[in-house]
This record gives sequence, C-alpha cells and structure tokens, in this order.
Amino acid sequence: MSRLQKQLFSSILTLFLAIGIIAPNQTQASSDGGGYWLPEDKVEKASELMKEGKSIGDLGIKQDQIQQEDGFQTLDKLEKADQQSQSTYRANLSPPIKTAVGWTPPEFDYDHIQTVEECRQSPDSGSQTGYIKNRYSFCWSHVATYEIIDCRGWICNTEAVQFQFTEIGYGSNQSRKMRVFYTIDDILVTHPSLNGAKLKIDIVCESKLNPGDCREDPDFPATERTIAQWKNTNFSLEMFTSEAPPATDANPDRLGYMDFWPELTLTHAPNKFKKTIDGIKQTVRYDSARYMFAFPDQYFRQGAVFSKATPILDVPITKPEFEMLDEAGEHWKFAMDHPEQTVPQIPGKQIPGAVGESTLRRMYTKRHQDDYNRNRNKTRRVCAREFGDEDNTGKQCDEYPFASTWQGSATNGADDFSVRMISADSNQAAGTWLGAWYAYDRILDGDEFHVEVEAPEKIATIRSEGQPQDGQDNRSSDNFTIDNIPPYATKLQWKIVDGPKDAKFDVMKDISFGVDETIFYDLTDGSESEIETSEDFYIARPENTGGESFTVEVYAIP
Repeated sequence: MSRLQKQLFSSILTLFLAIGIIAPNQTQASSDGGGYWLPEDKVEKASELMKEGKSIGDLGIKQDQIQQEDGFQTLDKLEKADQQSQSTYRANLSPPIKTAVGWTPPEFDYDHIQTVEECRQSPDSGSQTGYIKNRYSFCWSHVATYEIIDCRGWICNTEAVQFQFTEIGYGSNQSRKMRVFYTIDDILVTHPSLNGAKLKIDIVCESKLNPGDCREDPDFPATERTIAQWKNTNFSLEMFTSEAPPATDANPDRLGYMDFWPELTLTHAPNKFKKTIDGIKQTVRYDSARYMFAFPDQYFRQGAVFSKATPILDVPITKPEFEMLDEAGEHWKFAMDHPEQTVPQIPGKQIPGAVGESTLRRMYTKRHQDDYNRNRNKTRRVCAREFGDEDNTGKQCDEYPFASTWQGSATNGADDFSVRMISADSNQAAGTWLGAWYAYDRILDGDEFHVEVEAPEKIATIRSEGQPQDGQDNRSSDNFTIDNIPPYATKLQWKIVDGPKDAKFDVMKDISFGVDETIFYDLTDGSESEIETSEDFYIARPENTGGESFTVEVYAIP
C-alpha cells in the first residue's frame, strides 16, 4: 500500500469512528449481549431503544445474576425467616353456619389467583418478594429482555427479544404438593430471525430442611420452545412434591421447606448466543400436621403453603352475614384499640394482635394441654370475680387474646388480656369459626398471625360553632386531622353526636397562602363520603343549627 493510500485509509477509519459507524470499545464491551429483568419504570424506554436497534445498556440496568443455592438450614432458622417477613395477607373466610346441633364451620373454599391479569394488577407482583395473595396462591410477573449483538466485520447491530413472564404458584390443603403455572405474553422481537431462537423455562427448586423437600414431578419437566412456538402456546406447568420426614420431638408436624425460582435460558445458535436469567426466590413450607381439622368431618392432614407472609384473621362484622360475630368481634377490636379500658383494669396494659403491631402465636391445645388449661382457668376466675354479681343469663365469658394462643391470659407472662361477657351464641360461633380458620389456613402450632376486625373506627372528633366564627366567612371550627385510615375502610361516615341533629355543613381544607378548598358538601348526620386525608380540615358554612354549636364524629367504615 502506498503512503498516500495508507493516509487515505487512516482518514476514512477516523471518520467512521467519529460518526459512530464503527465503535470498537462498545462492541468489545457487549459483544456477547445480555439478559435483563427490566424495572417497570424503564420498560417503555427500553422497548423504544430495542425497536431502534439500540442497546439498553445506557439505561443503567444491570444484567441478571444467577440465583445461588444456599444449602440446608436448621428448622429454627427457617421458621425465624418466616416470622421476619414483612408481607401479610388477609384471610377471607365465609361465616359459620347455624344448624340444629349448633354452629358449624363453612366449607373450605379458598380464593386462588385465577388469571394472569389478576396477578399483574397487584402492585406487589413485580416486587422482590412477589405477591402472596394467601397461603395457597403466589405470583410474580416481570418483563425479561435479551440483547443479542450481531457483529459482521466492524459493524455491529443490536437485536432483542422481550416478553412479560408471569408465574403463579398454587399450594395445597390436602397434599404435600405444589404447582407452578407460567406464561409469557407481549412477545417482541426486533428481527424475524429471532423467532427461531429457543427459550427454555425451568422452575428450579432446592431442599432446605430435608433431602426429600424438593422432588420434581417427571411428568411436568422444563419446557423449551422456539419464540414462534411460544407465541402459539404461551404457557406451561411444573409440579413438585415433598417426602414427609419422620416425626420427631423437634419436628412433630414433619415440616419440610423448599425454595424455588424460575430459570429462563434463551439460545440463538446463528449468533452463538446463550444467556440464562433467574427470577426471584420463593419459599414453600410442607407439613403433615394431622390436627388440621374442622368440625365435624373436614380433615386436612397434609399441606403446602407459601409461608413468608403473616396471616391476618379478617373479621368483617359490618357485613350482615357476619352478624353472629358482632359481640365477639367488637370485644376483640376494643381490646386491641383501648387496652387500658378493658377488664381487668391494669395500668400500662398492652394487648397484642393488631396489624402492624405484635402478633399472636397459636398454641395447639392438645400438644400443650396444661398451658391451655392454665389460660382457661385464669379466664374463668377473672370473669367470676369481675362479673359474678351480674345477671349473666345466656352469656359466656369471652377472652382476648384467645386461650389457644401463647398470648392467652395465663401464658402471656403478664395481665395483657381482656375478658367480657357476651352472648353464648356469639361466643360459640366465634370459637367454631376460629377453629375452622386454623385448619383452613394451616395455622400450625407456633405460627404467628394478626387479628383485624372490620368495624367502624372513629378517627376524628370536632366541635363546631353554629355559625361561622367571628371574622370568618365560612369557618366554624378549628382545624382537625383525618389520617390513619384502616386498610379495610372504603368510606367516611359523619355523625352529629351533640347539638342540633338536623344541622348541615361543609368541610373545607385550610390552604396556606392560597384559597381554601371545599372538600365535602352538604354533610348531615349519617352522611357517607369518599376518603380524603389531611391535617387541615375544618367545618364550614353550618346550616339548620339555630345558632347552637354541635359535635361531629368521623368514622372510617368498610
């Protein structure tokens, strides 16, 4: 090559580098492509870059890391990990049924995740823990992207495959078996040749306590299809079983633990591309607790549950069909909300169980008969002492926390409990219902749970003048706050508890350095409204008061 030719080639090469036709540094850094789980807030931008043939590397998304096996762990450590989980779920149970022989529990009918759409509608479905709807239904959904760098000579093109992966796990209240159903949707390829790429999806499991905790069903192996085939058949299924270990003093319920996670591998032979990405881990607890029994003849002697979520016993007493639980539920709620006002009156009393606070822990009564008897005997003594002089015809002594928990009257280590006389009918209905829930939700001996009673909850009290305050056009009260709304509440209810019952008023919001805004119009005694929260509400424009002041109580209602 002549000197002039060398100079010309060097100039052209420099020009190509300058305008980006050749990018040796970028090509070297990402020549083998990559696999990613896309954060939700970057999916749209990543899709745009893919369609333009550009890399998503500039979005700062890290390539996925392969899950590591952790090996066997002790039962204490596994149970502690369950208890430390921040996730909760509300158990939905039908009401007990009144029969000629007394109260009987409802049939077991669990609320599973039914569709991919239901899963994806949950804000937790794409999180690092996934969405645990209840002990028998879990799901996780995320967008996966594979980048394939196709280099020919100095010129490299970025092609990509993208899809939404969703897995739904199903436990069991009859067997040591769990299933994982998975789909891929919204498949996008940026070049037709990628329809021939092969995608293998495998649900990987790892035994955590016993060697037999993770047994893959050979009839449901991993699934590998081309992208074109996945477009036609976008779902598959894998199943796992657990071999029950022998019962021991340390493990009487024959527990087993298994971690599982999805492993997705894309292979494109023409580009010598093969990448694997792993989804999040989830835990399954197996048991063979033979005392999972609901009167008179429902037995659930084996099970598989998603244990990394604390159950909430949901008591919806405002629903008409739960009327039989009104007295018991009101007692439980009052005990948690106002422990200092409960019987026996003890200064500084704190009663556990509320959501967001300390839990209750089940005591299987036949395994701990002496401790259970201590709770029952102490409760009877306190009720006899406190209510013995009253007419208790048709009534029974109800205790909270329950005698079947380690927070019961004698086993809590203090006097952090409440007793109340309620109708025998409500007490018996509540006992039957609680026992059924233990079996239906597989609340084993030592399992923790919360109690939440869905009842109107007073969240504010306001005193208002009968007319606007001096110097004010609208304001007739001081500012008040509405916050701390219970999660089950759907509306606010406004009650006039003192003063003219026919009063009508608005509620406005105090806006500093601005014009105050009317939030609620024409409220009267018993009015219901949508939920709005603020620290700066006030009563405004009262009518029909005759100039008399009045008091308003605000309730959050289911």
